[in-house]
Amino acid sequence: MIPFIFFGLFIPLLGVYILFLVRIRQGIKYYQNHPEQPQTSTDERPTVSVIVPMRDEERHVAQLVESLAAQQYPDDKYEILLIDDGSTDATSERATESIKGHPQFRIIQLGDEGGSKKRAIQAGIHESTGEVILTTDADCRHTPGWIASMVAALGRENAVIAGPVIVGDRETLFHRIQAMEFLSLMGVGAGFFGIGYPRLCNGANLCYRKSAYEAADGFAGNEHVSSGDDEFLMHKIVYREGGQAEFNHDQDAIVTTPPADAVGAFLQQRIRWASKGRHYEDKRFVSFLVLLFVFEVFVAAMPLVAIFSPIAFFVTVILLMTKYSVDFMILTDSAILLKQPIRFGDFLLAELLHPFYLVSVSILGAVNGTTWKGRRINSRK
Repeated sequence: MIPFIFFGLFIPLLGVYILFLVRIRQGIKYYQNHPEQPQTSTDERPTVSVIVPMRDEERHVAQLVESLAAQQYPDDKYEILLIDDGSTDATSERATESIKGHPQFRIIQLGDEGGSKKRAIQAGIHESTGEVILTTDADCRHTPGWIASMVAALGRENAVIAGPVIVGDRETLFHRIQAMEFLSLMGVGAGFFGIGYPRLCNGANLCYRKSAYEAADGFAGNEHVSSGDDEFLMHKIVYREGGQAEFNHDQDAIVTTPPADAVGAFLQQRIRWASKGRHYEDKRFVSFLVLLFVFEVFVAAMPLVAIFSPIAFFVTVILLMTKYSVDFMILTDSAILLKQPIRFGDFLLAELLHPFYLVSVSILGAVNGTTWKGRRINSRK
């Protein structure tokens, strides 16, 4: 009786999940079938301000400066603002040493009192002189054509451009699973853009017009949310102000981020990301996230249902294989779009772990606080 009721509820949820991913795949295919953005001429290129919030990044700041100093963009048309958000290590000293000989760099010091990533970005934009804002993270690496590619994608009509972020180091299984999850997120995000419903982006690779930021009143209304500065701003620009947004899948636009080395650090980051879910203004999207959470709860419970009888076991295997197939389809499309490698064995292991991880992170993100570089973050604000 229990398996019958369980499968009767799960199968409709699986149907909704499949329809969702089919739609997302259409969005990914849209970008696969459209060429990457052409480069604009030097005369047409706007001035750009790259904003980089930093906190306790002494390990990464030298390589950050190296990758941003090598940008193939006119030197007189871009600046790099490094915002030290109350670092407790030698980030500022390392940054000061690294930027010598690179006049396009500036360091802005913020105190630790009331610090946050949003505050750091706001401070950078306030000090910026460029027409276009590009945000990234201090632990990221960039291709020499990054700025040029993002600006070219912005063109004359778009107000926001989201770029891809991938995990670079894939030496261990844990790192590869993180890279695969990130790749899937990028693919789903691109799919949303491709169907004309921009929802997901990453502040490690986000481009927008300064005028659009000002028209949307920046981060006003979301200051209390620990994560989501990127997505909330994009939503305001697109859905309140009517700005256009696109996803840039050009290889030069790819930003590389390092994986978390420890499981604890990885989970803390994902809990922080999950905490923004209930703050989305679009209640349809919030409802869908709740439905997705319920679906993953059912997936996590399937091994328990499978032990009731041989028939229940057989049905469980069929349903899970169906889910795994559509998930792998999206992962493959994402890998093709961004020209990234994947391993089927890693995928199978990740699929087994994913529902338990997602359910746990979602619950903790909704009800529990987390920490970020020594700062306590309350998810329930």
